[in-house]
Amino acid sequence: MPTTRGQNLIGQVIGSYILEKPLGYGGSSAVFLAQNRLTSEKVAVKVFLPRSTMDKQAQKNFYQRFLREAEATSELDHPNILTIYSYGQYNGLPYIVMPYMTGGTLSEYVTRYGPLSLSQAQRYLEQIASALDYAHENGRVHCDVKPANILLDSNDQVVLSDFGIVQLMRPDGQSAEPSMKSSETLMGTPDYISPEQALGETLDGRSDVYSLGVTLFFLLAGRPPFQADSSITIALMHVHDTPPPLSTFCSDFTPQIDRVIAKALSKWPEDRYQTAGMFSTAFAEAVANVDNYVLTDSEAKIKAMASSGGAKKAKAPFKPTAQGKPIWKNSNKFWRIALPLLLLLAIIIGSTLSVYFVNKFTNTNHEAKSIPPSSQIDYLKYSDAWPVDNVIYFFQNGQYHIKNKSPDVATAFYSSENNLFANFSLTITTTEVHGTFDSGDFYGIIFRSSTNQNNYYFFEIDTCCSAGQYAFLYYHGQPKQTAGWERLEDGPLAPPSSNLSQTNVIRVVAKGNSFEFFVNGKPVGKTITDHSGGALLSGEIGLGVEEQNTEVAFSQLHIVRQ
Repeated sequence: MPTTRGQNLIGQVIGSYILEKPLGYGGSSAVFLAQNRLTSEKVAVKVFLPRSTMDKQAQKNFYQRFLREAEATSELDHPNILTIYSYGQYNGLPYIVMPYMTGGTLSEYVTRYGPLSLSQAQRYLEQIASALDYAHENGRVHCDVKPANILLDSNDQVVLSDFGIVQLMRPDGQSAEPSMKSSETLMGTPDYISPEQALGETLDGRSDVYSLGVTLFFLLAGRPPFQADSSITIALMHVHDTPPPLSTFCSDFTPQIDRVIAKALSKWPEDRYQTAGMFSTAFAEAVANVDNYVLTDSEAKIKAMASSGGAKKAKAPFKPTAQGKPIWKNSNKFWRIALPLLLLLAIIIGSTLSVYFVNKFTNTNHEAKSIPPSSQIDYLKYSDAWPVDNVIYFFQNGQYHIKNKSPDVATAFYSSENNLFANFSLTITTTEVHGTFDSGDFYGIIFRSSTNQNNYYFFEIDTCCSAGQYAFLYYHGQPKQTAGWERLEDGPLAPPSSNLSQTNVIRVVAKGNSFEFFVNGKPVGKTITDHSGGALLSGEIGLGVEEQNTEVAFSQLHIVRQ
């Protein structure tokens, strides 16, 4: 962004304040350091500065948002909400006068000094939660809670700022501004947006609780839970994907802390903490229990996997960067998802790309053909039953490719009316097209997945060395309290004389809670039985590729139901 924007205002007197220098820029405004001419007090002055490329309607919308921020914040009186000293107009440009916060934003602080300690994060969370509960009690939803809108003062206290897209609620908790459902509620920052805000749903305070959960994740991990190349993809990930546990990034984070964050980031508002204060209290309790937390047997097993130095390191419990199916509960998803997404895409990148993207998304998820089960059918020949985006998922030369662009596990699920499998024999041909060809290039078949992809089995192989390796895992995601990967079995893939190549045929035989695996016609290990009590007995199938920059081509997927 050009730093010269608004330079002509330096030295100008706005109200009782002389503008001294710019502190930062927003999409339609600039914040200046200013000094009170009478008291020499330093303040921050936010001035509406429309870009020359804005049309009249866009200027009007941002102008109204600017005034809404001033009006909404001036009516709130809380020690952790940024005070508005005054507001008005200067030569037709509206402005807001606020305290000057010397500590900058929490986003800047984490960027400069790294993630916060648990005690720091807990202290700041308590303050912002108090501010949000106060705002909600006074009928306001912030709609844009994020680290860049949380400011630090010289006393290490934080305040919440930027109520520019605040939404009003009636006393019964419902929105008092139904007209905002279209564009205003979609203006939140994609990195921190709640699923219902991304979909254009009616909002209440629980939307802010979700954004506060994402904010806490950033403060502790140094990054938000979802990362992608486009704002559109990130917004969709908030709707569909399960965030990685914080313990992925630091072993000091206990499963109790993971559960607190997971509850705050539940996809459905009723599954979250119902107030920000409840979230803060639960997190404070989890932090207080860190030193005395005793792992359950299951938690200890998962943690041991993460720290083991075996042939294959334990998988980071990430969910995929994109999914083949949504997890929203409504069966009639078209208008609930497609229409709000059209609005979101139009706001972010323009109507042309939005129509293309939504059509692609809709075709992938809602118009997949019903394919009859048959040993003669290649399930990969039905392209509209698999996600396709021409970057991560695409068909080429009759094969279905997954090109993992992230450090997570990229998965694709078969989407059809006839996609639930219980007992079956499955074969698939795999070819590793690109990768490091080391001990991390695992790929394979997912099966018996729950329809929301929160729980599934994953059999994967890595053929980098003379013997190769295999792993059979059970993914426990939400709503299970302890999310993560459970390793059911692993070991060498075959004797060194097997001459493994980049192309291999995988076969899975599933009967009840027992499983057999074959690679290139040879059995892998012994029959494995899941005695956990939570064995998956039926579900969907999918494909998975581990490790960033690994590309695998899949073909000839045949399934025979038993």
